[in-house]
Amino acid sequence: MGNKCDNLSLYIINELTNHDKKQFEDHLLKCAKCQQELKSIQETWQMLSYDVEETEVPESLKSQVMDFVFEENKFLKHEEKIEAEPISFKERILSVAKRHFSPISTAVTAILIICLIGFYWNSLQLKDTIKSLENKAADPTQIVTTYSLTGQSLAASATGSAYLLQEGTETSLVIALNNMPITKGNEVYQVWLLKNGNRQSAGTLIPDQNGSGLITYRLPPEYSFEDIGITLEPNPFNTQPQGQKVLGT
Repeated sequence: MGNKCDNLSLYIINELTNHDKKQFEDHLLKCAKCQQELKSIQETWQMLSYDVEETEVPESLKSQVMDFVFEENKFLKHEEKIEAEPISFKERILSVAKRHFSPISTAVTAILIICLIGFYWNSLQLKDTIKSLENKAADPTQIVTTYSLTGQSLAASATGSAYLLQEGTETSLVIALNNMPITKGNEVYQVWLLKNGNRQSAGTLIPDQNGSGLITYRLPPEYSFEDIGITLEPNPFNTQPQGQKVLGT
């Protein structure tokens, strides 16, 4: 091979063949420059006192780190003006890196920084997840009200129950139906919430072969109703009842 010093980075990441690795280790015993490079990189790694697992870091963070480490043009301009005007904290860090690390060491240092950021990034995401679970645990689902639905007309033998559920600030209505007549063609059963003579659709359902069905409806904030009615509609796109009422509270 040519310049043995060029193999330092491959040696560090264990990408050399056994033959080349042996040759480089022989070279390392004689080359003060490579010894210093390797020592600097090892010291940088020892500064990380965590068992860092490989974690995918957002590309934007990677770019920011690499731009930070390799931002040479701005650094060189300020080096020329260092006596004339103060430099920022970021540029002071760059100055230290330029004086103590070669391009190879700087590259490896950047990778280590990204690994460390990945560790903290993963920890922050885990913290947010735990906080979300804690909030859910603090606001368990409660049954606020239970309604009984009675069948009539062509669904006289049908029965149903409705449950108003509260989870934190969210309110849901769950309706379970039994012994419903099987629908035909485009027919659906549509749920209506009634208040002051007005009707609000809460969704449609088609029962299974046993006549059972379940529907869940998330109520708008601060919405309330007085009664529940279910009609057999000729199609699922009605905004107001057109079919016959078959169950109700």
